[in-house]
Amino acid sequence: MSLFQSLVLPAPCQSRDRPYELTLYRGDLEHPRAPGNKWHKLQYHLQAASQQEARVIATWGGPFSNHLHAFAATLCTQPFSAVAVVRGELQPKLTPTLHDLVDQNVELWPSSRADYRLGEEAEVVQKINAMYRSVYWIPEGGGGRLGAQGCQDWAQQIHQQNPHFDAWVVSSGTGTTAAGLLAYEQAPDLQVFSALKGEPSQRNAILTVAQLLTPSPLKTLSDKLFFHHTAHQGGYAKHSEALRHFMIDFAKINPNATLDPVYTCKSMFAVMSAMRAGTWPYRRTLFIHTGGLQGWRGFSKSDNPFEGST
Repeated sequence: MSLFQSLVLPAPCQSRDRPYELTLYRGDLEHPRAPGNKWHKLQYHLQAASQQEARVIATWGGPFSNHLHAFAATLCTQPFSAVAVVRGELQPKLTPTLHDLVDQNVELWPSSRADYRLGEEAEVVQKINAMYRSVYWIPEGGGGRLGAQGCQDWAQQIHQQNPHFDAWVVSSGTGTTAAGLLAYEQAPDLQVFSALKGEPSQRNAILTVAQLLTPSPLKTLSDKLFFHHTAHQGGYAKHSEALRHFMIDFAKINPNATLDPVYTCKSMFAVMSAMRAGTWPYRRTLFIHTGGLQGWRGFSKSDNPFEGST
């Protein structure tokens, strides 16, 4: 089965002067337990944990985290105990995502938002390290150099399957996936759309991590990185009316392509808006689906235009 799916574009996005071609790379169909970028970001961390003879692997994430969900599904097949630090206080009724973690024997530790922001210096982290010996910590979202290295491999796999694109598009949370894709020397222009509000500096962070993985000069990397920090539609996990209408319309004309409400919907909206305006500078574009769909579990089925479409 091909993971490259041609998308139907709304009529306003097309004209004789703008013969756009938009293809979706179905990362969401790649891996049964950790779809899209998730497995690629985890694999080298798991190798490192094994080499360090860790007994416990711990990581961070929110109550609807794609990363935590993939982490739990992957760790249940591995010889490690799993611990997840969850942003915010745990509620009496767990989210569906966290329920899945519990079902897969992941130990949940709540963390106040203030403590959570401290990362490895957080009080909850110190408690976990004191309770368990040999804890290996995976950065939030599967980040760090090892997470990006896995995404660099992913870039090679995608390019080898189909090298005929003028640009790749990817959504960004931590920037790890973007750094890995950028570090692959044969990657075309990379258009990165951040889901976070107020993070224009993330472009430099992406470049910094990419430089750890490739001998390519900084200027070469910078020249093919196009970072957009205003496509967040009001902030992380927030939605405008325009975005809601777009999701409904997109699902109607592409019923077999499910996007998520936190990352890929916003990036796709930005790309198609540029095509509609005639300002998108590429003819053949590959939109890389990063796989996570947990965000929809925070919505009712009636609010999900993709419900039942795949």
